[in-house]
Amino acid sequence: MRSLHFLIGAIIFSFSLKNVKAAWGFDEKEANADDSPVRFLSTGDDALIADNYIGAVKYYRHGISLISDTTDVMISLSLHVNLGTALSSLGDDDGAVVSYIAAIAMHDLYSTKQEVSKDERNVAAQAAFFLGMTYQDMENIPPVKAADAYALAASLDSRHWSALANLGSVLHDKIRDYPGAVKSYGAAFAILTERPEDGSEPTDPPPNPRPVLSQLQYRIGLSINLKPDQKCAFDNDPTKVVSCEEVAARAFSLAVKYDESNAAAKHMLATITADATLERASNTYVTDLFDKYASNFEHSLVDELGYDGFARLRGGFDRAFGGSDNVPIFQTV
Repeated sequence: MRSLHFLIGAIIFSFSLKNVKAAWGFDEKEANADDSPVRFLSTGDDALIADNYIGAVKYYRHGISLISDTTDVMISLSLHVNLGTALSSLGDDDGAVVSYIAAIAMHDLYSTKQEVSKDERNVAAQAAFFLGMTYQDMENIPPVKAADAYALAASLDSRHWSALANLGSVLHDKIRDYPGAVKSYGAAFAILTERPEDGSEPTDPPPNPRPVLSQLQYRIGLSINLKPDQKCAFDNDPTKVVSCEEVAARAFSLAVKYDESNAAAKHMLATITADATLERASNTYVTDLFDKYASNFEHSLVDELGYDGFARLRGGFDRAFGGSDNVPIFQTV
């Protein structure tokens, strides 16, 4: 089901094209016979490749202002998606969101009038994927928005493994829907390891898939391990219920198989299986664990665990000395 914010984006887009030239300050008298969306898409792409993001934004916006009913759908979609990429590169996440939503809305609008091609759907899928990534980078954005965007990308492009992997990450890390995360990670893993009957390739496959496959299996194991009360089964016999620890152990084992340097997977495998040969966590794993946890330590300690020892201690000093301004600075503690 398409989420509400995509519907709102479609409504905004249906009105924005009528006023886009005036809004972006383009004077139609300045346009010449050579002006066309294709020309400004090409010029914008050249600027984007050259890291001239300000110039790319200008060219893409000019190209969008020239879109008409006769403009090729791929050109129109690409202008909006590439504009979003240029704006994102400039740090304008809000503007990028508007551009990506406009591309998705344009795809939806065209699909109600005519059959869209696979390539056109894939461009819309990329818009949804980039939208999800942008939402993840923005503060105060509900994680469900990123999840919805990734889910839309996967629905438009069934081979978009990275959309499914990122969806799993949001479900696991932010929403804490662990069964949903397992499903998404598993779907991404299947795309990278299985060849469908039509022979289609994964969308933008990683150059070296083994570390990616290792991380997917590692996260599958984590998600299973974090919800041990669920019913678990292996893919080859989904009707037979088995221990979730056994399924998680298999996932961690596969993670190590695909990447022997995955210290976190080795540690989790040893924890679950009590394998004496893997019992001690490596120094790399421990260092990485503490480095990742350091930035969230205070939040976890105070907000999640409710620890207020420092606050109570400070309050005691304030009362003993008659106020915070009177507390002396101790040279030795």
